[in-house]
Amino acid sequence: MTLPVSGAISFADINLEIYGSASTAQISLNDTLVRTIFGQSSGSIDMNTGHNKAYTIPGNSGVLISGSSYTLPRTSGKTISVIAISGGGGGGGGSGRTSFSGYYIGGGGGGSGGNAYATSIPVTPGQSVTFSIGGGGSGGASRDGIYGNQGNIGSNGTSGGGTSISVNGTTYVFASSGSGGVKTPDGSGGGAGSVTAGSQLITPTSGVSGVDNTAGGAGARGYTINTAVGTGAGSILGYGSNGVGYTEFSGGFSTTGTGYGAGGTGGGCAQSDRGNYNNIFSAGGAGGAVFIWWGY
Repeated sequence: MTLPVSGAISFADINLEIYGSASTAQISLNDTLVRTIFGQSSGSIDMNTGHNKAYTIPGNSGVLISGSSYTLPRTSGKTISVIAISGGGGGGGGSGRTSFSGYYIGGGGGGSGGNAYATSIPVTPGQSVTFSIGGGGSGGASRDGIYGNQGNIGSNGTSGGGTSISVNGTTYVFASSGSGGVKTPDGSGGGAGSVTAGSQLITPTSGVSGVDNTAGGAGARGYTINTAVGTGAGSILGYGSNGVGYTEFSGGFSTTGTGYGAGGTGGGCAQSDRGNYNNIFSAGGAGGAVFIWWGY
């Protein structure tokens, strides 16, 4: 809701804006709530100051990782800011052995999803904001299996999904996904996502390439979201950490980087007649997220 755009404003209008329904509460122009609506904390104030103003209480949506819409509260005010994070790419498959020739370079790590933001988006308090959140890419299959299944050539990690946010049919932000890492023996890391609509807040990271005779390349680090937002977007996003790959002797399973939109680590390599083969399996990427805030 908002106060009238023009013409006379009554105290009944102001009461309706504050309480959301008819009220007989006694108020004056100098009341804190009235000054909050009018956007004037000090100095002289009159009814005309309230034209087209809305009662705004700073707040946010929390981190959204599923669903397709968010309903703004009545106290959101007339503009919002948004951030979209896309899904990270999966890691490339590793190898148990390749045609009896020992082991090769591990699979590459998946790239992180992109991030995009926009501020001062016009809204009507109480309306819905629509979005689509991209999932993480899948890790690639390992090559040649554990004991020489030569028919299995392995696979690359897949790309994650893009994330977008729209208001009244207009897409204000769209972050493209991170791409998957390449399977052994190429082992190249996947590329980071980018921005199709909106602006990039911090730089996304690429997946790390696999290393010869050892673990797969690390999955790219994702993003952390600070929900205790201040006055600017710059304090909201941070970085997680890279995923971890293991050697044939340590034998651990590859991990996904931490944070929203992180990349999955590539599978490592293990020689066919020794070692623990857990390390040859890659990890999938992490899904994206949406964050909406207002009134700060």
